[in-house]
Amino acid sequence: MPLFVYTFLSLILILIASKKDIKIPFSVIVVFAFFLRLFVLALFLTSSSDDINTFLRDGQHLLDRSPRYDASYFPFIGYLGLTSLYLKNFIHPYTFLKIIFTIFDVAILIPLYILSKKNLQSTLIYALNPISIITLNIHGQMDSIPLFFFLSGLLFFMKNKLLTSLLTLSYAIYTKPWPILFVVPLFKKAKKKLLFGILAFFPLILTFIHSLFFPTPLLDVFEKVKNHRGIFGAWGFSKIALYLSNYKPIPLIELLMRRIFIAAFIVFSLVRDDKNLLRTILVIMLFLFVFTPTFGIQWFTWLVPFIIILRPKLWRTFLILVSIYMTFGFAWDAYQYYRDIMPFWNSVITRVGFFVWIFMIVMFFQNVLSKTSKS
Repeated sequence: MPLFVYTFLSLILILIASKKDIKIPFSVIVVFAFFLRLFVLALFLTSSSDDINTFLRDGQHLLDRSPRYDASYFPFIGYLGLTSLYLKNFIHPYTFLKIIFTIFDVAILIPLYILSKKNLQSTLIYALNPISIITLNIHGQMDSIPLFFFLSGLLFFMKNKLLTSLLTLSYAIYTKPWPILFVVPLFKKAKKKLLFGILAFFPLILTFIHSLFFPTPLLDVFEKVKNHRGIFGAWGFSKIALYLSNYKPIPLIELLMRRIFIAAFIVFSLVRDDKNLLRTILVIMLFLFVFTPTFGIQWFTWLVPFIIILRPKLWRTFLILVSIYMTFGFAWDAYQYYRDIMPFWNSVITRVGFFVWIFMIVMFFQNVLSKTSKS
């Protein structure tokens, strides 16, 4: 099927590019990346997912001026959904949202190019990578938006523009709270630590403004954001726990595993310190993927820029395995056939995911003990 062929061809091109001295101009890579994503979008024009439908649902709530707030994030994504609904007579809402996600995914090439010290090979590999393309253009998830602002915030931080960095990171958190997980390394390195209170600026101000115009209590929004988490039992140790309980959820076990993980993650983030800030964040991300009791397959999108920039041990294997996992995991967004055989296909995804999790454990320990990156 086209999705599997696309992933295979992308990986072949990535492996070739990783062995070549790339001399393609940056501007050409950017244009190529944009049209590649538009091609994939057009190829899978009708693909959809629960995620992209929730963005439209949140937009519909705003359109109806409903007091309900079902979004898992701050109001940003609701306004994007609202815009897509306003324009539905001109462009399909799925297509509009995916084009916005595409623009930001291509924009990621700018901070990635600079953070990689203008490495054209890394830039081309990101342009080709199927992980973000499948997540954004087939599944319809919006991670490219907060990821762009997160990487830009890191770039400003490394250029000693702390205020600009924190404002950029604040906006990243407003679009999706994920970046807050990885600010500890920045806090440790910064001299003006009190300025980190600025991280709350956009989430507080823009959510407050939202509450003035829509009948949603401010606390309801923050409560939704606070309670959002991935799926328990879909990955790693929580998958094992669910299997041992004969797939009967035990709320106490789930709560205990989450709290232990949060405590361990905070401690590891405080303790881990590489000379290279990006590498510190990468290792913290690897820790999250190994030990998290809740999970969303689209989270892998966040690892990709760091993997490509730093080239840690097993980086090529990571791109291959995760791309395959993404292809299996999101195949039913593109093809109804896989939804028709969902119980069987879900078991296939589970087995592939478990193998990828074992690999992530190996990758984590390979890199956590190493102070230098290797190609």
